[in-house]
Amino acid sequence: MLRLQGINAIIALITVFAVLHLAFVPEDHTFRTTFSTLLGGIAFLLMTCSVILATRLEVFEEMFGGLDRMYQVHRVAGTFTAVFALVHFFIIPKELPTGVDPVANSTFPSAQIGMAAMVLLVIGLFVALNRKISYSRWRNPHKVMALVYVLVIGHFMNAPGIFFERFSASGFVLILAALVGTVALVYTAVGMNKRTAQHYTIEAVNALERATEVVLKPVGDMLKFKPGQFAFVEIQGKGWSEPHPFTISSAPGEDRLRFTMKVLGDWTRKVREELQPGGEVIVRGPYGRFDASKADGKKQVWIAGGIGLTPFLSKLRAMDADDDRDIHFAYAARNKEEAIFLEELQAIAAERDNLTLYYFFSEDGDFARVDAAKERLPGALTDYEYFICGPKPMVEGLMKDLKKEGVKREAMHVEAFEFR
Repeated sequence: MLRLQGINAIIALITVFAVLHLAFVPEDHTFRTTFSTLLGGIAFLLMTCSVILATRLEVFEEMFGGLDRMYQVHRVAGTFTAVFALVHFFIIPKELPTGVDPVANSTFPSAQIGMAAMVLLVIGLFVALNRKISYSRWRNPHKVMALVYVLVIGHFMNAPGIFFERFSASGFVLILAALVGTVALVYTAVGMNKRTAQHYTIEAVNALERATEVVLKPVGDMLKFKPGQFAFVEIQGKGWSEPHPFTISSAPGEDRLRFTMKVLGDWTRKVREELQPGGEVIVRGPYGRFDASKADGKKQVWIAGGIGLTPFLSKLRAMDADDDRDIHFAYAARNKEEAIFLEELQAIAAERDNLTLYYFFSEDGDFARVDAAKERLPGALTDYEYFICGPKPMVEGLMKDLKKEGVKREAMHVEAFEFR
């Protein structure tokens, strides 16, 4: 669930800037100048927040509730950056203020730099929000946003003094944000990959029904993770350029790292058809806060749809013998053949008194819905905490229906695997 600590921090930053900007308005400012520069400053601060969130640092995961939530905020902040920047562009006075040296202004043309940044920002936003553009084609063009950020810094740092008071209180806020954002940008481009990369070799590629299990052997130390977390997998070699996020399906105590990937597109199909043992893989992570062990309540309902089984598989494989939670696990698939690891789940459930397993096959007319939960769960629905992972329509439908039954949003935990 999205935590408000990070959102409140962004709101506080913008509020401080706005108060300082409006409290110390230069005497020669018109309302139009003050308002347009206010919007421009807010746009830059939002863009800086997006740049900082792209570092994937653990401290921000804690503030926002997981990397998936950070990327949601990253996307929303980027959208509002473009909106505020467009309004700023259209209402900012276009004529040079009195006393501005036209020669100096043409040497470092703030307006032209800003125009270039605006064009690239709008194009980048269109590409980012266009779901028809594949991830592989989107990823590299999205890196242009780093250039946009540098151009925006150049834009306001070279702006005439009437538009940007460098030594005003709000000006210091923007300069400080630019320094922090630049450090974050360099870290994301250079330091992050080196710091988080762990090397593995492919030990096995196991074909399952509509999914593939990839087993990795560590070259050095094993990745330290918690059940339910995910990592970015980057296969080395020609034709395997971009990393992809996958939930770790092995338990933390195992000496191998396992990922179970549903065949959904070209990349996952290529994994199934072409990946061979012996290849090299870089894993970066772990990320995510989908942790049922930290839940407040002992009575839990886990609901997995299709490949959404993987985080629960890791949790089950890592479960201690003395675990005292009362867990009801609903596993939904199209049919029994597509219910991967079903026999393992049945074996685990048979060994544990605290785990009750239900499975639903849509081809038989059985669906993991709230009415089914009301029939099977002992006690009221509000007695439980819910952990849900699966296709977006299933997750949204369950959350909507649980809310109607009186279950609080704080008792529903989901992980949104959307990184663009």
